[in-house]
Amino acid sequence: MLNIIGKSLLLLHGILLFWCDGINAQQKDNHMTATANALLIEQTEMEAWRSLVDAVPDTLKVFNGLEYRFIGGGLAINFRKMPVPLFNRVIGLGLSEPLTQHIIDEVKSFYTQKEKYIVHFSSPVRPANADTLLQQNGFYPAGAWERIVRDNSPLYISNEADTGIEVKQVDSSLKEPWVEFLIDTYGYDFYWWPRAFAAQKGWKHYVALRKDTIIACRSFFTTAKSTVFSGVDAPVPGVMTKVYAPDFAIWKKAIQDGLNEGAILFVADIELPDKGKNRPAYDGFKQLGFLIPYTRYHYRLNR
Repeated sequence: MLNIIGKSLLLLHGILLFWCDGINAQQKDNHMTATANALLIEQTEMEAWRSLVDAVPDTLKVFNGLEYRFIGGGLAINFRKMPVPLFNRVIGLGLSEPLTQHIIDEVKSFYTQKEKYIVHFSSPVRPANADTLLQQNGFYPAGAWERIVRDNSPLYISNEADTGIEVKQVDSSLKEPWVEFLIDTYGYDFYWWPRAFAAQKGWKHYVALRKDTIIACRSFFTTAKSTVFSGVDAPVPGVMTKVYAPDFAIWKKAIQDGLNEGAILFVADIELPDKGKNRPAYDGFKQLGFLIPYTRYHYRLNR
């Protein structure tokens, strides 16, 4: 009898081990899939930023301290004339290879002018304690963005819209009005940068107009893999304005244009996250077919 019980317990133990191994393997596979997906997503933005910088003439890049460097599989952007996080950040670390102390040291050595730079961190980043490693090096959490993505499924959305808004793709006649609107909205002075990438390969720029006056703009970059990153938006919905209709009108046209041209993935951010996902941006992007794969936390070094 005891022998039978012993054998039963051994069998049960084996089943539990097999079941646990299966769960662990599935969790490992899920994490690997999440990391692979995140790598494609982040590489889409990395390629867009690389194109933005490459478009600028070398003399202007040197004069303004504008450059990028590939570090640890990610892309570090540095704009010393404008030492704010938007233009001084590291995208894509810990995805193609694990984040290490050596990589962090290399990041620190790239930013030598006390720029207020950030390192993007998200749940797919490797190793699992990457955020602890950042904090041990003096980095601290300083805000977050929601990463949003959309696949190439058809765009199903109500035709009801603000009929007073007209969306146009920027051409030669709209180039200068778009440049001025973009830079003036942010209060910057580097008109030379958008002029440089206005006609850069892979980029499309859209404006929303009301009564022939630009009220919003947004740009889209398509990679060689047919993934699309969107940024260079003004005014930033939720941050600079509470009016979302012009931006969503641009999105509708740009998504449809992208789908017609074979786009497989659209990548962007919600720059004012809400824990309850209750802000208008969440509903609007959900209607456009977007999902949130992860939150991008900003780890900052210099206060």
